[in-house]
Amino acid sequence: MGLESPTVEALRALCQDLEVPTPQAHGIDTDEWSRLLPLMAEQALASGSPANNRVVPTVEEIQDLYAQIYA
Repeated sequence: MGLESPTVEALRALCQDLEVPTPQAHGIDTDEWSRLLPLMAEQALASGSPANNRVVPTVEEIQDLYAQIYA
């Protein structure tokens, strides 16, 4: 996964401040999360929401973000 981006670090800090539980804290299995990453990323793009961003992320970029937020 590599180093976290400044955006992910800022979002992680905000979620901690607001006490937002992580997917892992909700009891979601690591292997299941990883297995479903491609599907979740495809569904995110299909929803149309990413198109509202100035820069539309790729499926790979969405997968990377999802992988980073798991913990």
